[in-house]
Amino acid sequence: MLVPAVLFIAFLFLAFVSPGVKPGIDLKGGTNIIVRSDKPLDASAIERALTGKYPLAELQIGSISSPGGYGVFMQFSENSELAQAESLVVQAKQQLSSSPENAKTLALQSIAISSKYAEAENASALQPAQAVGSAETALLNAQESFQLGLQSTISETFGLEGDLRFQKTQIGPSLGENFFGLAINASLAALVLITMVIFLFFREVVPSLAVISAAIFDIAGSLGLMAIFGIPLSLSTIPALLMLIGYSVDTDILLTTRVLKRRDKTVSERAMDSMYTGLTMTFTTIGALIAILTVSYFGQVQVMFEISAVLLFGLFADIISTWMMNAPILLIYAERKGGRA
Repeated sequence: MLVPAVLFIAFLFLAFVSPGVKPGIDLKGGTNIIVRSDKPLDASAIERALTGKYPLAELQIGSISSPGGYGVFMQFSENSELAQAESLVVQAKQQLSSSPENAKTLALQSIAISSKYAEAENASALQPAQAVGSAETALLNAQESFQLGLQSTISETFGLEGDLRFQKTQIGPSLGENFFGLAINASLAALVLITMVIFLFFREVVPSLAVISAAIFDIAGSLGLMAIFGIPLSLSTIPALLMLIGYSVDTDILLTTRVLKRRDKTVSERAMDSMYTGLTMTFTTIGALIAILTVSYFGQVQVMFEISAVLLFGLFADIISTWMMNAPILLIYAERKGGRA
């Protein structure tokens, strides 16, 4: 039981301290771009081109290579200059009624930033309300020009003008925060409901806590390995983590039911029988996940690859938590309970 205890601490450190699980674009907001091609693409070349042309915050670039083709993925949270221009516009609109001149000053500052990306009118002679409106228009034009320029830069860098397979996903920060909040609420609700079902079924504290502890261990194991392999926490990996609760509870309920509720053999023999069945179930699922992982890797299906990887991590953790933590706890509990009886 010392092995899962040490691993649990290590998984928590990996998941929340270093290197830490990174939230995906769909949870924190930002832009995700995937470029695919039939020839190898130089990730360092596009990184130099983008960093030299645009101030992109939290820029991450990596290569994709498989027998199915080549590609490059790019992620960034925002264009720092356009984010500043948008913030100035928001402040100007808020101060328009209370301090018109200050609002105009903020609007002019925003227009100055937006004019780096698209031509903007000279608003210095306009009234404050008109200047703020002009700043809004300039910002929209700048954002559109930036998106077009971004795609043009990628095409020119890779020389893929006629053969560009370009996939872009863009999510605003507020929408990302909303997604994250909903995902956390769903996860907590699932954990609470499963806990209630387990306590109602077994009506014993120690076995119920052992089952819940195993599920928490599996999630911690998945998060720790996600941090190591750079798989982000996203709207595709969070459902995979919720599925892990089901897989974990499945094998643990099998073990607990056979050890505590059957009377045909000794406690150790009942535990051994349940281990044969449980490992057969787990390794069957692992085999299916390896097949999905392989197909999604060759086909460059990122969502399926991440889901199958997270489930695979969790199932390996489940082998440890069920048979090295939960099983010893149940054996000790059953033997003591039998001695008292």
